[in-house]
Amino acid sequence: MPRSRSWLVPDRRSDPELMDAPGLPAEEVADAYAVLRRVNRHLGNNRVIDREVARFRTEDPIGTTVSLLDVGSGSGDIPRRITRLLDHLGLDRLVPIALDRDPVATSIAGSSSFEGPPVHVVRGDALRLPFSDHSVDLVTAVKFAHHFEGKALARLLSEMARVARCRVVVLDIRRHWLAYWGFVAWSRVFTRNRLVRFDGPLSVLRGFTDHELTELAATIDGFQWSVRRNLGFQISLIGKRK
Repeated sequence: MPRSRSWLVPDRRSDPELMDAPGLPAEEVADAYAVLRRVNRHLGNNRVIDREVARFRTEDPIGTTVSLLDVGSGSGDIPRRITRLLDHLGLDRLVPIALDRDPVATSIAGSSSFEGPPVHVVRGDALRLPFSDHSVDLVTAVKFAHHFEGKALARLLSEMARVARCRVVVLDIRRHWLAYWGFVAWSRVFTRNRLVRFDGPLSVLRGFTDHELTELAATIDGFQWSVRRNLGFQISLIGKRK
């Protein structure tokens, strides 16, 4: 990907995040997922998802039964939120699926202790999604794509597009130094979890620019792609099947 020309936009980093490492203490990982749910509430992720789900409901050819898949779902708060939103919009039946390879994440996502609708939890590889072509109406990845680069990143989007019958939504971080220092400040106030304090700022540096996501989407046929900027240095890549 090309070098950014703005001093406010750092070059994309490829350093590994701590939570991608095997063998971490389960309690520490579970606490990190709890913090990430708070991040979704505090930093606007949920608001962006709400808008994209509303667009999906009004713009795509869906019936009264809808399936959705959240890739790299962590503790499953995003598919639960989407399910509640679609339920309020009058659908008869919803089939929400949360996919993650982390056993701690899938255990939390499948827990009955969560309020709200249950989700189907699948432990699997995001680069080899265990679903047939065009089998899921809406496929999402929220703050997950930045974990990948190069061929693996292209493979992730290709797999999401293969499975999606109607729409792909990739919500991630717009790479910017203000976003970096903003998350550093947030993490010092709202959490002591070392995983989040290390990975959060690094996630910003692993984020994307509009041009990078546009280039990435250009490799996937059969979809009409668009990139949207959102408040809070969030960026969305939206694919509507043609």
